[in-house]
Amino acid sequence: YGAQKKTVWTNLALFADDQLRQRVAFALSQIFTVSPGFLAYSSLSEQHMYYYDIFVKNAFATYRDVLKRVAFSSNMGRQLSHSGSTSVRTGMDASGVMRFPDENYAREVMQLETIGLELMEMDGTVILDRMGL
Repeated sequence: YGAQKKTVWTNLALFADDQLRQRVAFALSQIFTVSPGFLAYSSLSEQHMYYYDIFVKNAFATYRDVLKRVAFSSNMGRQLSHSGSTSVRTGMDASGVMRFPDENYAREVMQLETIGLELMEMDGTVILDRMGL
């Protein structure tokens, strides 16, 4: 991630006056993860600090607000391919090739950051079918 990022984050995590905000921000950053290796800009610590600031600034906001800010961030856009997506609807492009909307981000949000893959009871237990699957 770069030495700068680690130094700044460590200093804030240990000495900031708003410890609850810092801890909530860290927890949110563990839910809405981006991979610096995947994005190939691990040396750009400022880019990651801007992304992390979303969580610091919105630590006490609603989950919906945080999700919206993350969705519009350039980091998440590059990682989940909605940044630069050439198609917003199904149709033919100028070269005659059928294009479909990029649904990767919507699927990732649904599976990883909201409802998940399993249907569950209110107490969190997984609902199984007759076969136990």
